[in-house]
Amino acid sequence: MTTYGHKGVEAVQNRDYAAAIPLLDKALESSNSPAWLLARSQAHKHLKNYDAALHDAELAYHTAAERGSGNSRKQMIEAQYRRSVIYHTLRRYADADCCAKWSMLLAEGRPAREDDGVEKNVDQDGNYSVTYEDGVGDTKGQPGQGADDKMGMLSGIMGGSSSSTTAKTGFEADWKRAYIWRSQVLGVLKTVPEDHPGRKISVTKIPPKPQKTVAKKPDPKPVPAPSDNASKQPIETPAPAPGSVPDEQLKLRVDFYQNNQDVTVSLFVKDAKKEDLQVAFSKHQVQISPLPRATASYVKAGDREATSTLLLGGEINPSGSRWSATPRKIELVLRKASPGAKWATWGKEEIGAVAAEAGQEAPDLSAAASTEPMPAQAAPAGLAASSPSGPAYPTSSKTGPKDWEKLADEEEDDKQDVNFFFKQLYKGATPEQQRAMMKSFTESNGTSLSTDWEDVKARKVEMIPPDGVEAKKWDP
Repeated sequence: MTTYGHKGVEAVQNRDYAAAIPLLDKALESSNSPAWLLARSQAHKHLKNYDAALHDAELAYHTAAERGSGNSRKQMIEAQYRRSVIYHTLRRYADADCCAKWSMLLAEGRPAREDDGVEKNVDQDGNYSVTYEDGVGDTKGQPGQGADDKMGMLSGIMGGSSSSTTAKTGFEADWKRAYIWRSQVLGVLKTVPEDHPGRKISVTKIPPKPQKTVAKKPDPKPVPAPSDNASKQPIETPAPAPGSVPDEQLKLRVDFYQNNQDVTVSLFVKDAKKEDLQVAFSKHQVQISPLPRATASYVKAGDREATSTLLLGGEINPSGSRWSATPRKIELVLRKASPGAKWATWGKEEIGAVAAEAGQEAPDLSAAASTEPMPAQAAPAGLAASSPSGPAYPTSSKTGPKDWEKLADEEEDDKQDVNFFFKQLYKGATPEQQRAMMKSFTESNGTSLSTDWEDVKARKVEMIPPDGVEAKKWDP
């Protein structure tokens, strides 16, 4: 069984989630190992089996607490973090923040059964009252900020008090991960309407202990014994039969934010080829094809499952909208038909092509085949023809000519300074990208920022000062 467990964990690390689950199922028949439960929870979450993912995270928490081994606290920290990620995916944002905070408290060395009152932070309407600013400023208990670091020594030299410093616990990285994740959760929470159910608390610090429900299953494909001469072969699992994956599991993970002019929608999808993508905008829909589906590897261009239709939460100006694509996501910038209108939600995704409503023009994918993302500085094509505007006078500004009749709108946009940019960057990043950002920014003393974890995880990010500035090492 140990071999199955190790192979299952390795498959999760390699992101082969479909192969990991039967291996971990077999391993967990004889042992409730918290490490295996957490790995299976992660696999279920990526395959959009959210109930199963939550079940495994909660069972891992209880099993780790009962065992009381050397790894128990770390596994409990991880279990609370996993709960937070799952609740966020389910749009239960208040519950997600509570679990992230409990993960931080465990990393600080606080008692697991302490009544910390995190879930009691609600207003008179029963909505969660913790704000984004509260979360960002919640660093008092950060472990490892003791008087042995330079800032602590400087505080002592200057006569400051060290009473607020905290000792190292061994879980500093876990605390930082949960702290950064909270900023993303609370950043989303502040954008949702006041009556959104995700603002309500329905979670408890110690979850009800779920029952072990995994039934005995036939052995997965035999795992070959390792040999000195044989190279490691990937675990092969048969692809799902066409049409066997429910539509709900095919849907993409989506995030969005908005300002007075645009709604920006991020669709998290891997390996979409920019040169093949066809994106068509209409007033109430966006149609995208072809999309690879991680949970259904049989999907090919032209299949129904390769197309997504986004039914939007408001009306847009198709000619003023644009898109861009990277290896990990597709980003849509939707120009609002009514500037200043606040969308309650970005909309919803339907698998396959959806007929346009009566009286609307259907998206033309053939015409959109050659669509390229519009430069961020350029005025949207056709916008001047559809709405009157003042003359654009010559200017040396990097943003190009200005329409002085719209100066008020531009001044509003100027309020979104570099801090706003970094907040949005964190908000749209994956936990792996956030770790890369934290590591690169900290090690380089704020001179470098990377979102590529594979690039920075095994090296120290060197400080690269701006031209004309000499970097000097500070010693107390």
